[in-house]
Amino acid sequence: MKLFLIFFLIGNAFCQSDFLKPSDFDDNPPKFPTVNLPSFSSKNDLEDVSSNEEINLIKGYRVQIVISQNEQELKDIKTKIEKSINEQIYIIFELPNYKLRVGNFLNRKEAENFQKKIVRLGYRTAWVVPTMIEQGD
Repeated sequence: MKLFLIFFLIGNAFCQSDFLKPSDFDDNPPKFPTVNLPSFSSKNDLEDVSSNEEINLIKGYRVQIVISQNEQELKDIKTKIEKSINEQIYIIFELPNYKLRVGNFLNRKEAENFQKKIVRLGYRTAWVVPTMIEQGD
C-alpha cells in the first residue's frame, strides 16, 4: 500500500505540468484570397455611351458559341466569325467566364435557325440562350 501511495504522489506531481498554456490557443485571423474584378470601362467611357446613344433592351434570344476564361481566345474567334456572318457579336463577362454570343433575335425559332448556320461553320456546341437583347430601330 505504501508503494502505491508513493507512485500515486510521484505520478500526480509529474502530471501537474504546464503542458498546455492559454497562449497556445491564440488564433490568427484567417487569410482569405482577394478577388480583383476586371474593370471594363472608365467613368468617362460610361458617360460617353449614355450621352451619345440610348440602348433599349428587351427579352429575346442570342446564340452562344463559346465559353472561355481567356478573353483573347474569344476575340480571335470573333474576328474569324465576323467574316462569315453579318449579325452583331458580343463578348460578355459573367464571373468567372467570358461568353461569345451572336445576334438579337426576337423569337426562339429565328435563333435556332441561326444556330444551325453557326454549327455548319464548325461550332457544334453552339446553343440558343434567352437573354436581354438590343431592340432594333
